[in-house]
Amino acid sequence: MVLAIVSALASLRLKRRCIAAGLAFLLACSLGAQTAPQRTQRPTFRIQSNLVAVDVTVRDKKGDLVRDLRREDFTLYEDNALQEIVNFSLEDIPVAPENPVAATAPATPAVNFSAVPEPERKKEELKDKRLVILFFDLSSLTTEDLIRSLTTAEEFVTKKSSPHDLVAVATFSSILQLIQDFTNDREVLVQTLRQLNPTEAGDAAAEELGDAESSDEIFVPDEVQFNIFNTDRRLSALDNLAKTYREYPERKSLIYFSSGFSTTGIENQSQIRSTVDTANQSNISIYTVDSRGLVALPPGGDASRKAPSGRAMFSGSARERQVASLSNSQETLTTLAHDTGGTAFQDTNDLAPVFDKVLNDTQTYYMLGYFSSNAKEDGKFRKIRVEVNRPGLKLQHRPGYFASKQFTRMTQSERDRQLEDALGLDRPFSDLPFILQADYFKDDGTNSLVPISIQLAGDGIQFDEKGNQREAQFEFLARLAEPKGKVAGLARDLVHVRLPARSAEKIRAGQILYTTGFQLRPGDYDLKFLIRDNRTGKLGSFEQRLAVPPLNGKTLQLSSIVLGSRLVKPDENSAGVSHQRPGAGFRLPGAPRDPLLIEDKKIVPSIGHVFLNRQTLYVYFQVYGAQEDRQAKKPRIETNLLLIQGKTKVLESQPHVVEGWAKNSKDTAAVAMAVPLRVLKKGAYTVQIHVRDCVSDTNLFQRVPLVIN
Repeated sequence: MVLAIVSALASLRLKRRCIAAGLAFLLACSLGAQTAPQRTQRPTFRIQSNLVAVDVTVRDKKGDLVRDLRREDFTLYEDNALQEIVNFSLEDIPVAPENPVAATAPATPAVNFSAVPEPERKKEELKDKRLVILFFDLSSLTTEDLIRSLTTAEEFVTKKSSPHDLVAVATFSSILQLIQDFTNDREVLVQTLRQLNPTEAGDAAAEELGDAESSDEIFVPDEVQFNIFNTDRRLSALDNLAKTYREYPERKSLIYFSSGFSTTGIENQSQIRSTVDTANQSNISIYTVDSRGLVALPPGGDASRKAPSGRAMFSGSARERQVASLSNSQETLTTLAHDTGGTAFQDTNDLAPVFDKVLNDTQTYYMLGYFSSNAKEDGKFRKIRVEVNRPGLKLQHRPGYFASKQFTRMTQSERDRQLEDALGLDRPFSDLPFILQADYFKDDGTNSLVPISIQLAGDGIQFDEKGNQREAQFEFLARLAEPKGKVAGLARDLVHVRLPARSAEKIRAGQILYTTGFQLRPGDYDLKFLIRDNRTGKLGSFEQRLAVPPLNGKTLQLSSIVLGSRLVKPDENSAGVSHQRPGAGFRLPGAPRDPLLIEDKKIVPSIGHVFLNRQTLYVYFQVYGAQEDRQAKKPRIETNLLLIQGKTKVLESQPHVVEGWAKNSKDTAAVAMAVPLRVLKKGAYTVQIHVRDCVSDTNLFQRVPLVIN
């Protein structure tokens, strides 16, 4: 075991000690404070008592809206049980302005939710109104794209909107801001939009945009890991905005202006689906607009960056990367629109059609209400199916809702069934958000050791007060499935936390890191994790594709490259934490060791690979299959580390030679490096690891992303 120090960091000597792999529960405190967005309980679609409201859009074969259906034309089922429709209404909202000339003096009364504090009065004002939310992503929009978006939005307000249209304006830079709540006052809307326009607002707006571009500076690493690398902070903003308007059952359209939406870091499928699910539950359709318009891709690149060097421009690889980058930046926009019933507008310089589409889609729909015949408050998901007695019509409505039940009233069997049902549902859960990182290392046999690190937001945890102690209980459930759906393994763990009050308060400002591990055969798996707070019943889920390569040691191979900023004792902060396994436990039997141990220390993975420039970056990986020198009877492996920003090399370590196998292993060499980050500027980097087997003259390269704030 060798710890190579890069730059001026002093040598760090660690003694190795093998211990049995187990479950560590590390309490990681945040390095700074930031107000986290409020999280609500898991939603239901109840309007009053157990009345369920469902909006239904009906189109004919040509795609035209159908307006002449009656209550008796509809049949509604919940879990295949026929329901009686007790409330029925047709929402048919005019498109054209009542008086285009007198645009600032609508015939209908002016409505401004920003000036109306009473919730009941707001609900009365929604009758026969179209609800539109304009959402400008200042974190991605360039000045030119923002001006184009605001100009198009202002044209809609002044020329196409009617007094029946209630419009809200929201922005996101480093935080979500609701600039203007629903209103049909065109003067207020125009003034709001012009305040965001840098050509209208002058230096103040430009300064705000400049702050938006550097807004990441206010985040500490742990917050960045949740907000940036949980697919993107923008998804969290969309999620919170959708929750803000959940109390209004009417259909709402959210028009999202951005300059592309590329996923970064950990690609959490569950988080993307969670945002979609929240929008659907809040009855919000998202219409995404790529404000870049029609993007030209010159073969040699545009003037924003230098032309590719070498043969890339002539071989077509540079062009291929350009197209892939553009496609990736539009893929999430398409997903958000398609899965919420909206439309994605891309590759066009005319942004106005998005408003025509919104007006057309929300012009006519039916509101159906029923009292569920199932009076059980069991917390189960109930499927809704709506049919019409006229053939050839296409219906669009939400798929269902969760029945209500207080978690504290559930029996243990009901709680167990809830977890099992949630594990089988395609629906994600986000009331208890967390992120996950899975790595792989070679085992002594044909299997691989897969350590899994889970990071849970501390501000979502509620402790019971027991005198000077605080208690919490979490349940973890995991499922591994092969690509064809065959379940490869199920596991469960119950964790009880008992801490002093002061320690519990620190956790609320930070995170909880839960680590576990599997022993798996090589192959592809779908990993799904569920976490439940057994005090409140809140659920969180995370899904990830897990690829375990065959690490047979026959050729030169590398394990996962683990990045972290902390080395801790294996049992650090584990006092007050106990595990009660109702099932077989997470770690499959037979795993002999914890692969994240570096001698007598354990590296804590930095999920998301985000660091402060005052921290030290620890890099750890293992090398397999290196050949031995016949005379010395030991390997000779040369490693070095390179930090790249864009195409520029900013740091390179001296070559470091490893001569010796890891303890109790014949073909495994462990490499650990420490890199002080204080000399590096903030930004995105790539860590490149070069490994050379000097005996066989074989080389390997591997790269991982890194962000320094």
